[in-house]
Amino acid sequence: MAAKAQPKAKKTKATGGELWPPPSYSEEKVKAATGKGWMGWFIILNNAEASTKPHKEIAQLLHDKGCPGWWSQIIAVEYESARGRRKKNERAGGTFSVNVTKVMPVGLSKLFAAATAEKTRKDWFPAGAFEETSKTRDKYWRGKWRKDRKLEFGFYAKGEGKSQIALEIGKLPSAVEVEKERAAWKKAMEGLTKLVTS
Repeated sequence: MAAKAQPKAKKTKATGGELWPPPSYSEEKVKAATGKGWMGWFIILNNAEASTKPHKEIAQLLHDKGCPGWWSQIIAVEYESARGRRKKNERAGGTFSVNVTKVMPVGLSKLFAAATAEKTRKDWFPAGAFEETSKTRDKYWRGKWRKDRKLEFGFYAKGEGKSQIALEIGKLPSAVEVEKERAAWKKAMEGLTKLVTS
């Protein structure tokens, strides 16, 4: 007799009306990247009474507990959203941001070089002016996007022959702009995949 399929876990509403667990990244993805799942990190934050702390302190607390820097920001934002302290994708100061990630079937150095080289940028970037402000080889790449927006790329090794690019677009004026940028950069990531695998 065939085993019955297990029902999928239902999403429930958190304090601030957000879905639980947060839908931005799966439980498996968070645990693989940070060593703990959503609940594990949220328990740590609850025990530290993080709901009374500003965003910067929450992110620092996570980092001090061993959470990687980029993920510290993501988990801090989701925690604040779940506690009703901010709207979805809203950041401190009332602006919005969005994250887009993609795992590529190439090594970290190759991905970083292809993504950040000025000569190949036109082959995968969405239309818009980009002004580089800083770059750390095989780790980070930052700059101004369309004058008043902020781009931050993180690069991570994901095992032999694989690597990940993680993008955050900040200082967006509205939730509408979040979805526009998300769609544009998801398409751009597909273009980058073709670039690094061709």
